[in-house]
Amino acid sequence: MASALWAGKENLLSATVIACGIAVACAYGQDVASVRYAAELDNLPASCRAASMGDAGVALPLDAAGVFWNPSAHAYIKSYELSAEYAKLYGGLSSQGCAAIHVPLQEQMSVDAFYTRFQSGTISQWDTLPGTELARLADPSLRADGSSSGSFTNDQNLLVLSIARVFPMPVPRLTTYSYPLPVELSGGINFKGFWQTLNPWGQVRMGMNINADAGLLLRVGIDYDLLKKQVSREFYVGLDVRNFLGTRMVWLHSPDDYQETVDMSESFGVSYIDRTHILGATWIATFAVLRDYGYTYHGGLEAQFADMISFRVGVSDKTFTCGAGVTFKNYSLDYAYRFDEIAPSPLRLSLRVAF
Repeated sequence: MASALWAGKENLLSATVIACGIAVACAYGQDVASVRYAAELDNLPASCRAASMGDAGVALPLDAAGVFWNPSAHAYIKSYELSAEYAKLYGGLSSQGCAAIHVPLQEQMSVDAFYTRFQSGTISQWDTLPGTELARLADPSLRADGSSSGSFTNDQNLLVLSIARVFPMPVPRLTTYSYPLPVELSGGINFKGFWQTLNPWGQVRMGMNINADAGLLLRVGIDYDLLKKQVSREFYVGLDVRNFLGTRMVWLHSPDDYQETVDMSESFGVSYIDRTHILGATWIATFAVLRDYGYTYHGGLEAQFADMISFRVGVSDKTFTCGAGVTFKNYSLDYAYRFDEIAPSPLRLSLRVAF
């Protein structure tokens, strides 16, 4: 087998296609031990609301699963929260599941745990064609007959444990101006464990990595509702640095002790929340820039009516996203549809409970 696997990685690229790239690379060599690829599961979106708003989640302190986008975001969530999420990706080629729990602590601190799993489904494998291209043109028996030589699966897991805290920032105000408009900065860190299992040609290959993320999220209140006694307009500015430890992906059962670099990435974003009920809705507008293998741009918009029904649209680089949500008391059900480049992802559902 060829040891040089497909190396052109794009942000938010399907891990299914990555796995298929492995199968294609297998067709050009002899050593099965060289079949591996450190697919980056933390590039596949999580949090249904953020996924439907163009993956611009770095400055959105919306739910427990938001720890995926910024480890400091959950510090602004005051209640306990549980959430579970399921996605059928890329026209049903693969699937993803997520779960998160948020626990607020004393002194404006909180902890969060997040787990996601990606499963590729069955991927076909193909043998190397015998002879040269010229020989195959002359002899039809050397050509492919359209049947695969076997199949394998790609299973990836990511576990995140996070801690964050809010630091109030005193701002001098005139004595006649006593509205409680906050200026707060939250900081957080994620400790992550990633493991991936492949079984090409019946040979189990397992990769493992331990890494960390760091994030900051600034909250600035700019208006206050005296009747509802809440901040009615506010900005969030977020920064996330992902995989900053510089550790490498280590593959077990690899005779040459193969390792792969896990690249660091950064994202920056701004969100605006308006609760003054323009056109009868609470509005959230968000924008983010991600530097990974290049720069990508993300943006989204949410409108929530009667604090119950939400509609969302967004653009993740060049991918159009949309979704909706229903909130009743402490329960929220969210849905997202994504026109991913490989194939549409028509199903992403999330259920959240706050208590």
